[in-house]
Amino acid sequence: MIYDLLDDAVKKWNNKTAVICNGNVKTYSELSNMVDYIAKELKKYKGCAGNNILLAMDNSMEFVESFFAINKAGGTIIPVYMNMGESKLKSIIEHYEITCILTLKKYKKKIDAALEGSVNYLEKVLYIEDNGSTVTIDSIDYKPGFRPAPYYKGKNPGMILFSSGTTNLPKGIMLSDSNILSNVTAISEYLSLTCEDKVLLMKNINHSSSITGEMLVSIHNGCLLHIQVGFITAASIMDTISRHKISVLFGVPTILTAMITHSEFNKFDMNSLRIINFYGASMAISKIRELADKFPKVNLIYSYGLTEASPRVTYIKREDLLSKEGSSGIPLKGIEVKIMVDKQEARAYEQGEIYVKGPNVMMGYYKNEEKTKQTLVDGYLLTGDLGWLDSDGYLYVKGRKDNMIIKSGKNIYPEEIEAVLMGYPGMKEVLVRGEADDLVGEEIVAYVVSDGEELKLFQVLKHCNKALEDYKVPGRIYQVKELEKTVSNKIMRKQVFEGI
Repeated sequence: MIYDLLDDAVKKWNNKTAVICNGNVKTYSELSNMVDYIAKELKKYKGCAGNNILLAMDNSMEFVESFFAINKAGGTIIPVYMNMGESKLKSIIEHYEITCILTLKKYKKKIDAALEGSVNYLEKVLYIEDNGSTVTIDSIDYKPGFRPAPYYKGKNPGMILFSSGTTNLPKGIMLSDSNILSNVTAISEYLSLTCEDKVLLMKNINHSSSITGEMLVSIHNGCLLHIQVGFITAASIMDTISRHKISVLFGVPTILTAMITHSEFNKFDMNSLRIINFYGASMAISKIRELADKFPKVNLIYSYGLTEASPRVTYIKREDLLSKEGSSGIPLKGIEVKIMVDKQEARAYEQGEIYVKGPNVMMGYYKNEEKTKQTLVDGYLLTGDLGWLDSDGYLYVKGRKDNMIIKSGKNIYPEEIEAVLMGYPGMKEVLVRGEADDLVGEEIVAYVVSDGEELKLFQVLKHCNKALEDYKVPGRIYQVKELEKTVSNKIMRKQVFEGI
């Protein structure tokens, strides 16, 4: 069980500080006690064990406690990003047959709106609040029409994580406890953490990299996990590193670039840092060199992965990062990477699709057996990424086979946003694509055609805000007269708009 990571940590580091979040400090023993309390509450009803439990929280102490409690009680953890419209939240609750929701009081209005009407399988909503010394739970009971028949064939997954797809409903990536634990062990090995390390988790905690690669890795190694909350800026991160003597920093290239180019970079004492592990998107070689210059004594580590792989696949440390420019490194222990071209394994330096095999590879997609069969072939995960291996076995990732946008390290599919925009009254045609942006890597830009009337673009944005997570809302929207199409009448993604 994933919970065993915490149980083992308590035996080794009982009274050592485990987590600090927004002034709330918990030792490993105190954290374990809070987890036990929540788990006992979950075990009081039959809708937890063997069922899907929605973990509807942002960065908080309650997230950590509830995460371990769900696993201990036998439920499947489904973390959800709460900055989305109520209609999308409702569709997730229904499609994923949620029987219980663990959330925070500040989300009560959104939860109530999402549950308006039929609640299908839902039995309980638990509002968790950790006030520092105790955890309080406010429970609201529901009477579901029926209980879902188990979808899973065999053992239930430990966690279902969302990945963007071509529809408004996200794909559910099923990861077993052993998938996650294998990745935690392999990541720990290349990081070589100690119980003296202080780890900063600054990104949204609902993502695979935050959960497996940061939260669980920190607990497994007896580290102090510092969870940052609120609006994140380069200055706030550097201030946290300085004040709390952070030794291990995880982040995406965009935020690291913002840090090293910040006008007040030299005002912060960041000599405590010994590791910077970054991932989520490629980083310009010039910026990697600048990062190395700014942190001459820090071990810079780049990692490549995807949620379907729990998520880490390869890593590359400072020395090789600077000598093998553009490489994503070598596979983690126990993981195999190969390149396939026309169903044949590629030669060294020959570009093709990246295949991954190992104990970290997902169980499959929830309620989508066709997609699972397309993605898991002969024990390999077909990543959809293109790349090649050099003669030393180092991986070079060159891009996606599809149209995916990578914004601030988040994978976004334009088709999902296009579908939402087309639902706006008066919308005729839509093109959404990623365009280069110095701050976020790629900005989401929408080009829209109306059925004749002038669109109120502010209202279009409000429409997007209600149906999408905030990071998927277009940064720019342009109304144009027409969109260029191919001979088969498909909208061309690569087209030039005059005067824009």
